[in-house]
Amino acid sequence: MIRNTVAYCGLFCESCGVYIATINNDQKELERIATMMKTTKEEIVCKGCRSDTLSRHCRNCFFKQCARNKKIDFCEECKEFPCVKLIEFQKEMPHRAELFESARYRKENGLQKWLKKMGHDYSCPVCGYINSPYYIKCKNCNAEFGNIFVRRNLDLFRKKE
Repeated sequence: MIRNTVAYCGLFCESCGVYIATINNDQKELERIATMMKTTKEEIVCKGCRSDTLSRHCRNCFFKQCARNKKIDFCEECKEFPCVKLIEFQKEMPHRAELFESARYRKENGLQKWLKKMGHDYSCPVCGYINSPYYIKCKNCNAEFGNIFVRRNLDLFRKKE
C-alpha cells in the first residue's frame, strides 16, 4: 500500500507547508498560505497526493492522471522519464530542485528507503520536526536550518524571499 503522502512525481507531501498545516490543524498558517496563494483556507487543505482531500493546486495534477493512465505508480517508472512536462514542473519552484534525484532514488532503492531518506532530508536536525523547505528556520524549535534539504539548496530559497 502506497501512503497518501507519496507523490507520483517524486515530491514528499509530508514536507509541504499546506500538508503540515492541514495535519496540525494550524488555521493561522492555512490562512497565511491561502492569502499568499490568492485562495481560501478551504481550497488549500490537503492530506497528500493520493488522498481524497486535495488542495486546489493538487486536484488536477497532470502527473497523477498521466501515471494512472499509464498504469504506473510513479513517474520514474515511465519510459519517458523525465518528460518535458516534468522538466518544466521541476524548474518552476525551488522545492522541486531535487525532484529527479528523489524519483531516481525511489526507483533504485524502493519506497521504504525513499520514505526514510525523505524523512531524514526534511526533518530538523535539532528536534526532528518535518519542515517545509520554505521554512528556512525550523517551525517547531526555530533552529537555523529547518532541514537538510534547505541547507543543500539555501541559495534557491533565499532568491524567493
